[in-house]
Amino acid sequence: MSINKKIVIAAMAGLALGTSSCRKYLDVNSNPNAAQEGTVKTLLPAAQLHLASAVGTDLQINGAIWSQYWTQSPLGKEYIRLDQQNPTAADYDMGWQNLYLGASNFYQLYKVADEQYKGQYKAISLLMQAYTFQTLTDGWGDVPFSQALQGQYPDGHIVNPAYDSQRVVYRGIISYIDSAISIMDKSTGAGPGADDLVYGGDMKKWAKFANTLKLRALLRISDVDPLFAQPRIDTIFRTNAPLIGEGDDARIVYYSAVGNNHPLYAELSSADLGHVQQLAGSKTSIDTMVANNDYRGLVFYNRVSGMGLVGVSQSEYDIKLPEGTFSTPAAATGADIMNTASATASVMLLSSWESYFLQAEAFARGYATGDDAQAFFAGIHASFAYNSSAIEAATGDDGDVAYNIYVNGDAGLGIAPARWAAYPVTGTAEQRVQFIATQKWFAMTGNQGFESWTETRRTGYPDFLVTPKNSFLAGKMPARFLYPASEKATNAQYPGEKAVTVKVWWDMF
Repeated sequence: MSINKKIVIAAMAGLALGTSSCRKYLDVNSNPNAAQEGTVKTLLPAAQLHLASAVGTDLQINGAIWSQYWTQSPLGKEYIRLDQQNPTAADYDMGWQNLYLGASNFYQLYKVADEQYKGQYKAISLLMQAYTFQTLTDGWGDVPFSQALQGQYPDGHIVNPAYDSQRVVYRGIISYIDSAISIMDKSTGAGPGADDLVYGGDMKKWAKFANTLKLRALLRISDVDPLFAQPRIDTIFRTNAPLIGEGDDARIVYYSAVGNNHPLYAELSSADLGHVQQLAGSKTSIDTMVANNDYRGLVFYNRVSGMGLVGVSQSEYDIKLPEGTFSTPAAATGADIMNTASATASVMLLSSWESYFLQAEAFARGYATGDDAQAFFAGIHASFAYNSSAIEAATGDDGDVAYNIYVNGDAGLGIAPARWAAYPVTGTAEQRVQFIATQKWFAMTGNQGFESWTETRRTGYPDFLVTPKNSFLAGKMPARFLYPASEKATNAQYPGEKAVTVKVWWDMF
């Protein structure tokens, strides 16, 4: 991503306090429908950082624990409720607020860009609104959408926005994406540059983002709304719409300078959390990676001296384990407070491996014509390639070597091919989807926790997640977030709480 680092740091430094995920900065009485005035060059990075703070911190922690990548460290107690699958409404105030603050800034960005005839900013605004509202509705179900972001007087001064059904929200998401695609090539006005923290103003990559986000959204509802979703999936491929590939990952990069750190690292290393490593690597994830000779495990988790990777059983935070006897999330995830390299990790919004696995699923289910096996292995390769430098630093082998060992094994070293790389080319559609979804789960370890948990809810895979030792759900799995306490306190349209076991609209598993 070719972005002027000095400009990025300057923008981030001015916004660091506003996008922090630390709870002490949260004012639950603030109105996320009301945005501050700004220019396109200030509104765009501000909105992107609010989104990244939510996705990279609150949603990442929750998603990664419920995806069983991470568990509460026996050394701390900050995330015990999440590990028990027993959160409170207050746990979701900050993530909700940052998502709506970002969405509000993206909405204001659209209005300013429209006045100034800057079509590329308008397109990015629509795509980022679509992304944000998909995140909101996937996490919480029905959410304010059609009346959201209209808190200012020129927009109608709606301070108690109604909640829309997920069907309405998803139709709106697709409409936003289609509108963005239709204006993306407009050359009116100056386009973004360093102020675009995701792609540095590269509109060809934004076009790939648009089509990949659309594919993600349509697959998400392909079972519950097939007549709407499935023909549109086919159209994406019949028209050869460009999709994200290796090197096109949509992410925000952070830096080591104070105020420009990865938001998860800033949260976990804060004095509020006692400078204690609050997260441990889950035995569920670590054991399956070790069993598959998956070198990526050494990128996502820290080794224990003399023992390799050692996971903690999910929700076994009450066991007495001394520091240094179990694996913790590694710096590449932004979650290792003992390694300042965590500060420079990236928040991943939409990855190349996700793109390939989405394509593989569309082909395997027969929604479009294509080679699902080829897309499946491309997804695995994209994950290894992205982590190549870190794999080489940990093992001496680069991503390509590690990928080949994973897929083909190494007879000389006595290493068999990975069980989850043995794609069932002649299997049923469901058998192939099982491998696709499970490989997506591996690839999203430590970098796309919320999306991984969302896909696990949708597909039912991987099917080897365990019942956490101290779970409050009696063998059930969490199916949604709780509406935040701030909504109950400030929005007269608050619909009432739903239990975490109540499934969202598209969850048919």
